[in-house]
Formats: sequence, structure tokens, C-alpha cells
Amino acid sequence: MEELAFPAWVRWRLWWALLLGAFLLAFALWARELWSLLLGVLLLGAFALHFRRTGYAVALEPEGLRYEGRFYPRGALKGVRLDPLLGRLRLDFGGDGLPLPLGLPGWDEVLAHLGVGWREVEGLEDYLLGQRGLVWFLGSLYPPREAEGVHAWALGVYRRHFRRIYGALALAGAGLLLPEGLGTVLFALGLGLALWWLLFFPHDMVHLRGGGGRYNPLDPEFRKLWEEARG
Repeated sequence: MEELAFPAWVRWRLWWALLLGAFLLAFALWARELWSLLLGVLLLGAFALHFRRTGYAVALEPEGLRYEGRFYPRGALKGVRLDPLLGRLRLDFGGDGLPLPLGLPGWDEVLAHLGVGWREVEGLEDYLLGQRGLVWFLGSLYPPREAEGVHAWALGVYRRHFRRIYGALALAGAGLLLPEGLGTVLFALGLGLALWWLLFFPHDMVHLRGGGGRYNPLDPEFRKLWEEARG
């Protein structure tokens, strides 16, 4: 029996929303600031919603699927429908609907296990091809198996890029702690490097201008870049 679930890092990155939301809520209660209260509630709500979503796990059994202790036989599947608003599929087992989030690594394996090719689902291929940029890097969407190599490479580029940004910001922060002179130089250097990496992301994967980037792991352009990177 194989179980498919979200990777741990997708859940870990949500804790900033919990911590910041709790801080803003506490500040709102202390200072009686309405904006802080609303923002804190919004962040806590987002944490609760996405923490529950990323807790999703489904087991592939020889005769079907098991989700939250309930068994869904392969032969009972009546159809698969795309829910683009929530970024998921809805599996219809004769009146019983099973959600299948498109951010789950291996969602296409679930479909294949049920005897359905992901390209057979109406509107799904066009939907995935239309999604660009950050949505792929934040874990909201995960590509089918044929594009996993492209995505692993792109995710590595994305993470290395932002590690550089965080390192530059740490350098700028260290400059604030040092005496004037050397501290000013380090602060200016760190801030300049952070802005450079922020504005010039390689391959235009995630760019703050133009809607967040052109990256899509199913796009032949990025497959070509991946193959070139492999040598």
C-alpha cells in the first residue's frame, strides 16, 4: 500500500503565518488597533485553512483508494471534475465526492491508479498550462510525473536564489550592529545585493513585474532549459 501526502516543508513554511498572526492579534488587543486585529485574524485563518489542506493523505490500495479511513473502490468511480477555484479535482464515486488537491505530489498517480489519464480530465491540461510563476513554487500546484525533473531543477534554482536574498539581508542586518563606517558599508552592500537578486531572477521564473513570472514545468521552454542545465 502506497500513501501519498504533502512534503513536510509545505507545512513548515506555514508557521510564519501562525506566529505573525498571533503577534498581530496580541498587539491589537494591547493597542486596540483594528487593522492589526483584522490582519491577525486573516493570517490565523489562512494558517488553519492551509494547514488542514496540506494534511491531506490518500492511500493507494489494490482495489481502490483509502482516505480518512474510508475505502473508495476503483470500480465505483463515475467521473472526475476539475474545480479550478480551489485548485483541485473532484472524484465522483456515485454520489460520494473525494477531493484531490493538485498540489499533492503524485495526484496524477492517483488518477492512473483509478484508470484515468490526467489529460483525459476535461479542462485540466489547459488549466495547468495556464498557471504561471509562484503558484508552482509555493506548493499550490505540483506537476505530473513527466515534468517532475523540470520542476525539481526549477525549485532548486528558486531556493538558491532566495537563499542569496536572505544571505544579503543577513549581511545588511549585521551592518546595523557594527560601528559606523564598516557597518554602513556592509548594510549598503547587503541591501544592494538583496535588491539585485530580487529584481533579476534567472530565467524570469518568478519576477515581481508582469504577474509573478512565466515559469510552468509543462512548458517546452523550461524543459529545454532543464535539459541544457543537465548538460
